[in-house]
Amino acid sequence: MRCFFLKDRQIVAVEFLKTTKDAERIADATVLFAIKGKQKGADGFEVWHGPRFLYRFQE
Repeated sequence: MRCFFLKDRQIVAVEFLKTTKDAERIADATVLFAIKGKQKGADGFEVWHGPRFLYRFQE
């Protein structure tokens, strides 16, 4: 499970998620974005479980 931090729709960083339920993955990614993503200049993020797209957030 991966969380991609995005800036202008380009990947600027990746964090790996360890939770098992989709809702938990999205919640964890939201927290990681607030803590780490914004520091890296990201303006959004996407959550993926392997090849399966789960969620996108864009400011």
